[in-house]
Amino acid sequence: MKKTKELFMFDGEMALFLAVMSYKAYMVHELCTIELPTDYKMKREIVSESGESFGFIAESEDNLVVAFRGTKTMDNVSSYLDVSQIPYTYVLNSGLTHRGITRIYSTFRDAILTDIKMLYSDDKKLLITGHSLGGSLAALFTLDAAVNTNFHNPILYSFASLPIADENFTKRFYDEVKNSIRVVNIHDAISNCMTPLFFKNKPLLNLPIGQEYKLNFKNRRYIQNHRILCYIHFLSKQYPIEYKALNNKYPDFFPDTSLCE
Repeated sequence: MKKTKELFMFDGEMALFLAVMSYKAYMVHELCTIELPTDYKMKREIVSESGESFGFIAESEDNLVVAFRGTKTMDNVSSYLDVSQIPYTYVLNSGLTHRGITRIYSTFRDAILTDIKMLYSDDKKLLITGHSLGGSLAALFTLDAAVNTNFHNPILYSFASLPIADENFTKRFYDEVKNSIRVVNIHDAISNCMTPLFFKNKPLLNLPIGQEYKLNFKNRRYIQNHRILCYIHFLSKQYPIEYKALNNKYPDFFPDTSLCE
């Protein structure tokens, strides 16, 4: 008999925290190092077989955080445009997923699962996050972790994630993962307009993962409506008490988001 998995309501402070961790996944790629909150330690950089950094694993006394970045290279764009469907082989009976994104995931999957298993503790929550392409990688990993590690109740907050799967994968995902939030801006043209256009001939792939939590912010430059910095900026305005609490707890944790004014 499966153990009942605890359900958690949407948490503005956690959304803010994980949005910043998604941003820091980009910084690992760009700077090869990041400053984490004082009670977190870097455990591993998530690196593909070609040596490309896609994020990191960080650990505190209470949480294990896995964060994935979005598109940064032309190879990433090519992978995203590789929209053929292939079997998701890491979990039985889990349908088809986006070939390009799944192939990226396959290049670091074994290493990341080995680390997650070694870092398991009954007292820790597994928190998973990612932005755009990183949100889709996060969804692939979340199902994998829920089934193939002892972290059976992971918590996923993705931001502006892209569609990756058919209806069979989506059903299996929701059978196994009880806490998943897809935060998306209704004016995010990349997530809401361009992506459906790319997938118009493959409608079964056009299924984003996660209970949708909609934001409503609009900048003059459409790309700003997709950037993780602007998601952080809007969330900080929508949840000022939670923002202040995190800022007091972790001084200098938040990036400068003034370009999103």
